[in-house]
Amino acid sequence: MQDPRCELPAAGAGLLPHVLVLGTGGTIAGVAPPANTATGAGYTAGVLGVEQLLASAPGIAQQARLEFEQLCNIDSKDANPALWLQLAREVRAWRARAGTAGCVITHGSDTLEETAYALDCLLEPGSPVVLTAAMLPAAALSADGPRNLFDAVRVAGDPAAAGRGVLCVAHGRVHAARDVSKQHPARIDAFASGERGPLGFIGASGLRFTREQPGVEPRPLAGLALPSPEMAAPRVELVCSHAGADGELVRALVAASVAGTLRPPLHALVVLGTGGGTVHEGLAAALDQAAEAGVRVQVVPRTGPCEGGDFDGLNAVKVRVRLLLEALLEARSGA
Repeated sequence: MQDPRCELPAAGAGLLPHVLVLGTGGTIAGVAPPANTATGAGYTAGVLGVEQLLASAPGIAQQARLEFEQLCNIDSKDANPALWLQLAREVRAWRARAGTAGCVITHGSDTLEETAYALDCLLEPGSPVVLTAAMLPAAALSADGPRNLFDAVRVAGDPAAAGRGVLCVAHGRVHAARDVSKQHPARIDAFASGERGPLGFIGASGLRFTREQPGVEPRPLAGLALPSPEMAAPRVELVCSHAGADGELVRALVAASVAGTLRPPLHALVVLGTGGGTVHEGLAAALDQAAEAGVRVQVVPRTGPCEGGDFDGLNAVKVRVRLLLEALLEARSGA
């Protein structure tokens, strides 16, 4: 079978870091109708291929010896755990080759934080793995994709970025996968890292890290063999506590799971609690019933990331990613 990867030639390539760029789609690869090309209104995500994205970033071939592959071309709202596992396999295989520097993944902005954190759980903090995205489609005025991709390649090829876990690069900022989240639906600088702030910055003066992560975190999932693509991901659902939450949705999920009509069955619930993690009394009763039925229940604040404990710094969607991966890899071990 022919290798789907291609290389972008560059002058003096032997002196440049060897970087793999994996395309998955997203707004960065989006195209708007002809009448809206300048503004990007009404665009369709995941249209252009990764080779076209690289061609749109002038000078990028002088930053690294680039190898690229299109894994998929989707709107990231449609991403799933199978994509996380496919990306993890690709990165592990890439790292095993001699002379490779780092990897860039072009991704949609909507679920970038979920994919980034999933990979951070599944990969050792070795050579750089950098996700990037865009808020404007490719042909829009002042499109941010070309610059973000250019910066991501620079970070992936820089030895200073190694050993820091999975990174996200956008708008000149370098974020840790554990911290980053999309904070605005349309603003160009939509990504932030909460109170911790970005790890560093990338600009005309190069890459500059301004803080370290709070310590080298153990990654118990990183050394495990990955499940087969055919293995179904466990069901981990998000529910929210709010005024009037009576728990009937949770009871319905548990009943369907016990009856065998919900496939895969319910493994865990991540509950977005009010305040610091309080839960309406009606919902609390239903969650107790779920726990008695063997469903794992994890309450997190809906106001921001968790503080302390195993999920310190993680928001609700990342807690869900973690529980899902732990269950998936546990199921793989027992299969």
